[in-house]
Amino acid sequence: MVIKKKNILRIAKYFFSSVTSFILDLILFSFFYNFLKNTFNLEAILVSTIIARIFSSLYNYWLNSKFVFKKNSKYNILKYYLLVLIQMIVSALTVYIINKKFYYIYPSIIKIIIECLLFIINYLIQKKFIFSDNKNK
Repeated sequence: MVIKKKNILRIAKYFFSSVTSFILDLILFSFFYNFLKNTFNLEAILVSTIIARIFSSLYNYWLNSKFVFKKNSKYNILKYYLLVLIQMIVSALTVYIINKKFYYIYPSIIKIIIECLLFIINYLIQKKFIFSDNKNK
């Protein structure tokens, strides 16, 4: 299997987009979690995930549509936000469940591990279904 230079560049751009989006998401998650944890207890994880993901996904979509895949349409953004919604639910519930079982592990650490696992899956989904070259999808 030969990897084309174009694909390597796209993966590098996706990596940059994802890492910077992740950093933004983690900073916002940590900020809101620390702000809400005394009020909402474990539910602060869910609320913080939602708030952080709204902002980081806007940034991520902009980077991916303009610089990584160079495709932007109303249809793409709808598909992208369906993926964001699914990923947000998976991320929040997984962090919540693990934190409930292992309460001594700080939620931001759990979130880092979960998001790393979702990274490759999200790239493949975005490449194949969201920003696809195929007009029929």
